Amino acid sequence: MILDIDPPVLRLLRINGRLTFLNTTNIHLRAKHIYVRKGELHIGSAEYPYQFDASITLYGEKNAEHIVYSNAIEAGNKNIANTGTIKMFGKKRKSKMTRLLRPANRGDTQILVEAGLDYTAGDRLALLPTSYIADAQDDTVVSNYDATTGLVTLNTPLNYYHWGANSSTAPDYNGVDMRGEVLLLSSNIRIMGEDIESWGCQIVTSDSVEVDPATGAIVTRTGSAIMDSVEIYNCSQVDTFKAAIRFESAVQSHSSITNSAIHNGLGWGINVKGSKNIMLKDNIVFGFRPIGVGIDASHNVTFDNNIVGKVEHRTTLFAGD
Repeated sequence: MILDIDPPVLRLLRINGRLTFLNTTNIHLRAKHIYVRKGELHIGSAEYPYQFDASITLYGEKNAEHIVYSNAIEAGNKNIANTGTIKMFGKKRKSKMTRLLRPANRGDTQILVEAGLDYTAGDRLALLPTSYIADAQDDTVVSNYDATTGLVTLNTPLNYYHWGANSSTAPDYNGVDMRGEVLLLSSNIRIMGEDIESWGCQIVTSDSVEVDPATGAIVTRTGSAIMDSVEIYNCSQVDTFKAAIRFESAVQSHSSITNSAIHNGLGWGINVKGSKNIMLKDNIVFGFRPIGVGIDASHNVTFDNNIVGKVEHRTTLFAGD
């Protein structure tokens, strides 16, 4: 089935076949639950990445209806629960990270980065700290970018000082470039949670076992998530282990999250538990608490060239599942 419209908010979208976003227009899918049971959800492909804006918004408050798809795994609510196949490929961006080419002071509304990038108005940026103050990080939005000079105009003044210079400090500091990092958080494929009760969404991939009601046979469902150049925003659920992206008991197939930005949630960023054959490469994980990335009781997990920043202390005392 081809999705070529923006449907109203769905209570439950259960995918047992193949659902593909039409790659000739902007699409916005809104739902409380998306359950990829024995089917596939596709947005773009490795050969033809999605060229327009694809958005998935998940709705629901903390006490909304939950999904449980095995005795051992609670998918929860406000989620994409996947025991099938998810494949999403967004537009490639020129660079996920650049450096400040001059110092940026508190109150500045312009920063200087390298020229020739593909920043556009509305892109979200994160500036990492360059001082001893670990939380001196800025989260801002591009108003304008001059590709000839590298001058970026921001929509709000900076809250902190960030050091930069025209050339790298690596030759003088044993290969360490001390200039401030500027991270790109935006993509044309965006998965986000409705902003309500500080309760974000989650994407959970697992294997599962079902009993066929017609034959009584045991059927195994195998979850796989392949996501490249995807933005995941306002996901993860406070006081739980339900991260923005969660792999739990996903052992039969393989999954990969690459070139993506997972940012600004109130719980964990990524949680890999009891799973196998997962690649996490070239991602940005920014703005979570109290864990950016957790990997537990898992095997053959590759964690390569990712940037993890702004992982903060818990603001509550209670922790659940």
